[in-house]
Amino acid sequence: MHFEKEVGESLTYKFAQAAGEMRAQGKEIISLGLGEPDFKTPGYVVDATMKALQEGFTHYSATQGWPELRKLIAEDCNKSYGSDYTMNDVIVTPGIKAAVYFSLAAILEPNDEIILISPYYVSYPAMVKLAEPTAKIVNVTLSKNFTLDVEKLKAAFSPKTKAILINTPNNPTGMVLSKDEVELVVKLAVENSAYIISDEVYEKLVYSGFKHTSFGLYSEIKDKLIICNGFSKSHAMTGWRLGYAIGAHDVIAKMNKLQQHINTNTCTFVQVGACSIYKNEPDHIKPYVEELEKRINYFDAELNKLDYISGVKPKGGFFYFIDISATGVDSNTFCADLLKKTGIASTPGIAFGPEWDNYVRFSIAVPMATLERAVKLLKEYRYEG
Repeated sequence: MHFEKEVGESLTYKFAQAAGEMRAQGKEIISLGLGEPDFKTPGYVVDATMKALQEGFTHYSATQGWPELRKLIAEDCNKSYGSDYTMNDVIVTPGIKAAVYFSLAAILEPNDEIILISPYYVSYPAMVKLAEPTAKIVNVTLSKNFTLDVEKLKAAFSPKTKAILINTPNNPTGMVLSKDEVELVVKLAVENSAYIISDEVYEKLVYSGFKHTSFGLYSEIKDKLIICNGFSKSHAMTGWRLGYAIGAHDVIAKMNKLQQHINTNTCTFVQVGACSIYKNEPDHIKPYVEELEKRINYFDAELNKLDYISGVKPKGGFFYFIDISATGVDSNTFCADLLKKTGIASTPGIAFGPEWDNYVRFSIAVPMATLERAVKLLKEYRYEG
């Protein structure tokens, strides 16, 4: 396989590994790098999965996904979007990354163009180039306050544009596309006969005063829309590797062919256990989002008191994308120095796009006491090259 330059080592894991090595040496580490919820998977999911395992759901399942789970996903989406998807429009994958990658592999052809909203999730460029090495990536950079630049977005579309890949709520900025911004993207995609691949994994982690608007609400794009989602963030199931895609039937059918030859199927008993997600109230989500908002309000207020970093308060998710341009150093240098001097693990902004080398991502998916300790250290820290 030919590896394009975009298919590199993940900086999020690189710095997490360095932090792990320092912790093993007995050093205090405050991990604000990798992002995963700091609560346990709901007990009813664990119980249902253990029951499925004990009852013998340990063999192959349908390649496209466990039928009951696909049916429940379709019904839930229809309830949210007012759509008419069926289980045949759903594919269950081993993680949301697989759903995004299969979506790209199913639609991209040689020399197609694909639009990415920058900053983007760290793996998107690699996924594009693994799916189609000759595909051209066109970055649309968000404004300083992390809103869409309308003119930049319009100019990014061309006759070669096959798709736009977008993540809302966004990792790493925490921005949530407004209803007007979503409708603009839909309008431009329709006008240019382009697909929308929408990664909506953080949809349930939106703070008060803001609302997630799904692309699934717009029937005019239905035939060229693939929504990728899952349970890793909303139900603390990062290690379960369970995601799904719902959308354009012809694309889902192609994704199923890919899965047949690559994964065979997603873990059967995990899928059976996940059906419980749709049979129980997600009572854990509201208090968790309230706790996240409390943390982000604290972190935002404290960090913006410092003279060497500044930020735009997120609207959702559990990341804070911080401007470090006042330090005069690049993001890799800053993160390495911060880890060495304070034990705070973070993620370099350049991992999320070449335009963001003066930014750093912090995760707030940690207890408040940990954030308070991090703030104390950040107040004492100074870069001295």
